[in-house]
Amino acid sequence: MRLRRLDMPQAHRLLRLLDQDCYAPGLNFVFGQAMAGGRDAVVALPRLRQEFYGLPEDEMLFQERAIKEAVHELGHTYGLGHCPNPRCVMHFSNSLADTDIKGATFCEKCRAELNLGN
Repeated sequence: MRLRRLDMPQAHRLLRLLDQDCYAPGLNFVFGQAMAGGRDAVVALPRLRQEFYGLPEDEMLFQERAIKEAVHELGHTYGLGHCPNPRCVMHFSNSLADTDIKGATFCEKCRAELNLGN
């Protein structure tokens, strides 16, 4: 599925939340996607929910995962790549275990790249 560009010239960034499973070439699925240095980012919500895996609903865990993936994808729009630090929000999530382990914030190295300071 290709997303059409929204006509919102005043927007600095656009984050789309999709309640649909998403895929990218060479990967079996993605939690989200964004172009480095671009404006648009997307987060696919289904695999972030416990119910997707036949487990009981956990709304707080779902929200935590969605926030992490949103910050991660928006980080890409600001030019950040994947970080080797497994606690950094910019660490690549190959599975929900990766998402659950990482934090919702940038590590020192990524903060410096964004010029956010400490």
